[in-house]
Formats: sequence, C-alpha cells, structure tokens
Amino acid sequence: EFRNAIASFMGKARGGRVKFDPSRIVMGGGATGASEAVIFCLADPGDAFLIPSPYYAAFDRDLQWRTRAQIIPVHCNSSNNFQITREALEVAYKKAEESNIKVKGLIIT
Repeated sequence: EFRNAIASFMGKARGGRVKFDPSRIVMGGGATGASEAVIFCLADPGDAFLIPSPYYAAFDRDLQWRTRAQIIPVHCNSSNNFQITREALEVAYKKAEESNIKVKGLIIT
C-alpha cells in the first residue's frame, strides 16, 4: 500500500508525465542507509566513485566504511563557483587509472 501511495505521489509531483512502478520502489530508513545500500549494489570492495568536492563530509564514513568502496574527489574550485569541469573529472579519473582503481560511477549531490 505504501509503495503504491509513493508511486502515485511521485507521478503527481512530476505533473503526470511519468508513471512510477510501485514494484520498483525501494524504501530505506534514511539517506545514510539508502546510500550505503546503493554502493553495496553497484561496487565491489576497492571499486571507486568520483565525487565532486567539497562533498558531504559523512560520505567518507557512509559510503566507504562497510562497503570498502573508495571515494576519489573531483576537485572543484571556488574561483568558478565550484562547477564541475571536464578537466577536473579527467584528472580524478586518470588518478584512479594510475592507481589501478576501477571507477564505477560519478556521484553528484
């Protein structure tokens, strides 16, 4: 019942342009648990995610502690209002490659 209600609510929130399948909605006990569950599903221990920095400080604990995944910061600067640049992404990705670390994705928050 709850997932049906969430699917209906999300459909309305998107102006009726999108239908949500209740069977594909997964509920979690909060952002920390949900984030950790996603990392467990997407990565093996040692795999990494690129995350633009500065990022939420608790990601170091939330995304790495039990999953043993890694965070590779994508350095963003105040000089351009912390915009993510192609160059910064390439530097972070190259750092991972040079360290033989498999990048599983990019997390943007």
